Amino acid sequence: MKRRASTILLMASLVVGCKEGVTPARICTTEARAGIQVEVRDAASGMPAADSVTAYAQDGLFVDTLRTFPVVPPQGALTLTGVYERPGVYAVVIMKPGYRDWIHANVVVNKDECHVITVHLDARLERTP
Repeated sequence: MKRRASTILLMASLVVGCKEGVTPARICTTEARAGIQVEVRDAASGMPAADSVTAYAQDGLFVDTLRTFPVVPPQGALTLTGVYERPGVYAVVIMKPGYRDWIHANVVVNKDECHVITVHLDARLERTP
């Protein structure tokens, strides 16, 4: 009888803790997430073009260098990442010798309860004549 009573009390406490319309607390991970991720390709060939680039994201006085992500995805594109766990409104600039500068302004990086929400960009660099 004692076991049944304790089971009923445990179940009652679980039900009370799950009130309708109340969202349980979210458990956040400890990893750092990129606010901006850019896949860089040659506009004409579609081939990866992230090697030998200078790339940064700027929000006011804050500037972060975008770096090559250490893992190359299956499709072979190289990816640049930056502004880890920093929401803001950024201008993203990519420069490569022999190509026109690629600039994308007003990139809004938002944040939820735990991490920034990564903005994915596709930079197609055009060769200079």
